[in-house]
Amino acid sequence: MNKNFSIIWGTRHIRNQQLSLYLSCAIKQLKGMGIKATERIALCAENSVEYVILLLALWQLKAVAVPISPRWPAKIIDAYVNKTNARHLFYAQDIKRCVGFDARQQLEDAAFKDFDLEQEVTIIATSGSSGEAKAALHTWGNHFYSAQGSSAVIPLTSADRWLLSLPLYHVSGMAIMVRCFLAGAGLVIANDEDIMEAVKGAKVTHLSLVSTQMQRLLADDKNHDLLRLLKCILLGGSAMPRTLVDGCIKLGLNIYLSYGLTEMSSQVATGRISQTNQCSVKVLPYRQIKISPEGEILVKGEVLFKGYVTGTKLNLPLQNCSSFPNASVGNPNKNNQWFPTGDMGQLDKEGCLIVTGRRDNMFISGGENIHPEEIEKVLLGIKGIAQAIVVPKEDKEYGQRPIAFIKFTGTALAEDHMVLCLQAELPRFKIPIAFFPWPQDLMAQGIKISRREFLKTLPRR
Repeated sequence: MNKNFSIIWGTRHIRNQQLSLYLSCAIKQLKGMGIKATERIALCAENSVEYVILLLALWQLKAVAVPISPRWPAKIIDAYVNKTNARHLFYAQDIKRCVGFDARQQLEDAAFKDFDLEQEVTIIATSGSSGEAKAALHTWGNHFYSAQGSSAVIPLTSADRWLLSLPLYHVSGMAIMVRCFLAGAGLVIANDEDIMEAVKGAKVTHLSLVSTQMQRLLADDKNHDLLRLLKCILLGGSAMPRTLVDGCIKLGLNIYLSYGLTEMSSQVATGRISQTNQCSVKVLPYRQIKISPEGEILVKGEVLFKGYVTGTKLNLPLQNCSSFPNASVGNPNKNNQWFPTGDMGQLDKEGCLIVTGRRDNMFISGGENIHPEEIEKVLLGIKGIAQAIVVPKEDKEYGQRPIAFIKFTGTALAEDHMVLCLQAELPRFKIPIAFFPWPQDLMAQGIKISRREFLKTLPRR
């Protein structure tokens, strides 16, 4: 552990020696519970100081952390725990109990052992084409090289502080923690205050945001002066609206755009926006990119995850690309096995990556992946619904939001009833913001209809 690494929240600041004592206490608690190396421990909570310390304690024991969103319905959490073969499920109160420190305790040697690069450390949820959460297994080496590659474009030192503004159950949040840990930087955890209060109070230098968060901050003129002081504002999660990028340039902000995915341990390509509106989003060290003949982005490198977990089984779906003529970027490697991302893109003459869209129907709302089929499945489980189609509708704040077209078996159901049924199965961001009747003219066609045809039936404003 870099001796300068610290955790900051509110007026408190946990540094090396105190952090070691908290860590030693957590390790003792975990050992008392019988937790051993390679065991998988599910953590269902929002960000907290205790969460960060418990992660480090689990990794010291060579156990594997399985972060889970507390926003998921209980049945989905239970299914994911079973899928990942997690032995324990810790909620926020359990995590706090594990890290409670009593100075009167006789603690073991708090010396921190370096992690093995091959050590399995996290299983992080990501969405597949079906919408069901896949469980991506990462090693410490994956996270280590992710941080090292990021630092080549975004310098981070022990004098800097990065706000943990994204959840640890997302790979982007986990990446922030690991970057600070390795660089000896301060990891700032916001309590209940908003992002800008945390930035000001803790003297944050680096900030990671999705476009929705950035738009909210720009909307308030009082934030502009503070945003200009930041060394880095890393934006990712979805394509950035043109108006948002222009607004950042106008204010002279240090904006970096990034393309990444859970399977590649967060960032793949990153670039800084210049004041002339130029952005070179180039592949980072320890990653390689190739474009397939169909235009799909293929990736590999030291940051590529070990595979998808299902119980005790592990599956790493790779594609042999030895016959592909298209360009690639990154260190040459004789291994022609590549991971297909499902994203479509291009590499320009300078080797900059341009992402053009998805192969499937997935869309992104406020940084969250949404698969229409997942929502439709739940809708079709509601008594009285015969057909359902979910499509994305453009939204200034979130990028896109889901809306639903419904064909009822009889009398139309109340929207409140449908929303209530959906809330029992899905997180809030997947609930359609509007429901529309099934278009009569599309019914008459009697053929398989493109999702785009549904959007065309909406009244123009």
